[in-house]
Amino acid sequence: MSTETTATAPDRSTELVDRLLKLPEQTRLDLANLLLDSVRKGFTSLEEAANSDKALIRSRLEELVSGKVKLIDSKDFLADWERRAAEVSKQ
Repeated sequence: MSTETTATAPDRSTELVDRLLKLPEQTRLDLANLLLDSVRKGFTSLEEAANSDKALIRSRLEELVSGKVKLIDSKDFLADWERRAAEVSKQ
């Protein structure tokens, strides 16, 4: 049996965090966003998140097919985006 006490033994969660902090910056940013989304959207696994995303896509497609929503023309979208960007840059 080890003579170390639990107070001095490395905590597994601390070890995990230390390993995660050594990941590349983009990976850490992606993980941070995933964790924030898990809190905001309430999922607790990647499978649950994927199922939630699939359900959202399915519902959006159903709205489109049923005519409840309409697609906008890409040229109209870009023109509107450019107009809004110009307004923001003037401020």
